[in-house]
Amino acid sequence: MRVLLVQAFTAVDMELVYPIGPAYLAAHLQGHEVEIFDVNLHRERPYDALEDAVRAFSPDVVGFSLRNMKVGMPHLHTDDFEPQRLAIERVRQVAPGVPVIAGGTAFSLYAEVMMQRLPGLHCGVWGEAEHRLPELLDRLETPWEVPGVYFRRDGRIQYSGTPPTVDFTALAPPRRDLVPLRPYADSSFVSIGIQAKRGCELKCLHCSDTFLAGSTVRARDPKAIVDEMEFLVKEHGIRELFFCDQAFNIPPQHAIDISKEIVARKLEVKWSAWFNEHRATLSDELLIWIKRAGCGLLSFSPDHVDDRVLKILDKNFTEADLHYTYRAAKKHGLDVEYSFFLNSPGETPASLLRLFTFLARARMHLGPSLRTFSLLLMQPIRIYPHTRLQKLAIAEGLISADDDLIEGRYWNPGRMRHAVSGIQAGLNLAYKGREVMRRRRGQAFGSLER
Repeated sequence: MRVLLVQAFTAVDMELVYPIGPAYLAAHLQGHEVEIFDVNLHRERPYDALEDAVRAFSPDVVGFSLRNMKVGMPHLHTDDFEPQRLAIERVRQVAPGVPVIAGGTAFSLYAEVMMQRLPGLHCGVWGEAEHRLPELLDRLETPWEVPGVYFRRDGRIQYSGTPPTVDFTALAPPRRDLVPLRPYADSSFVSIGIQAKRGCELKCLHCSDTFLAGSTVRARDPKAIVDEMEFLVKEHGIRELFFCDQAFNIPPQHAIDISKEIVARKLEVKWSAWFNEHRATLSDELLIWIKRAGCGLLSFSPDHVDDRVLKILDKNFTEADLHYTYRAAKKHGLDVEYSFFLNSPGETPASLLRLFTFLARARMHLGPSLRTFSLLLMQPIRIYPHTRLQKLAIAEGLISADDDLIEGRYWNPGRMRHAVSGIQAGLNLAYKGREVMRRRRGQAFGSLER
């Protein structure tokens, strides 16, 4: 069977992100002829390019990887679903009898809504699909026989039931030969990712990662991880990578073992990752090894600094741990970036002051090594389905139980909403001025929205 895997639009500005999900799927479609097409590589005429790809390949099945919910075309105001709907419609126009299957993070979070809003979908796969997509290709006429599949039957959208957990450690490495690597390597962002593990043992209030990947960390063999890195470096000349794990340093020893393997092979590559902020996960031993292995940036997403707010967010660290992060980074000569919410549950004027005081202290200690800090100020906090923040927002009367959460945003009830709104407006204005200067200087500053 000829299978075309399409990475749909990933961001409003079509920021390039290497399609690692489709690459993993392709590696498990033995016996099928597979191609990967990333619409984000075709900024000028993405829909026409997609049509051309379908005509040229003449697929028997088209699979759409829907990674992001909030996407749009540059210079074009659209609703949330229009870019994906138009892409699917173009496929159906060129290949009207070909089944279109959806998957990916955004589909898994909003599966029923997407099945309703995207009528061109034949069915969709929830969660990790490396094993279930091959099964589904054999049962396209009876998708209910494959667990974890949303399908249409008797005029209704139905779900075939919870699928088994994937043994991530036993998966084949992603196929990197089906999409050109050079455009991603040349991107202004580091966009070629490596997955060292799946799952997250943290319990952050707002996060959907445990719903999508489970609360048990499934870590790959460090040697296999570095094999993949070495292939990219030596065969494709890739010099920068990032680990797309929820937290690279959980468990800490796994991160150390990966770093030791990189050092042992004398692999010359720069990389970054998201790190947990608890000092127990950021030992001197770990920081020494990651620095030797080529890590140039510690990315943190603490979301707040105030202990009371951190407790509401159910973080596993304290404000004292956060101050430790920049002192440890300075000690070991590592750059740092932080990402914060500006409207967390329980936000007060005092907690906002602590946040900005922290940033001032971090800047004082790190100077230019505080590479960026991002404040998610363009929108209130996004409420994702299947999170405890959703339950909190329902309890506070901010949303209803049947809200589809396509526009779900968390606002602190009462006067703080208006106070934070004013701060957001002021900071947005300042940010726009900073962005103008950044473009003139050609420097990176960071983004306001994840």
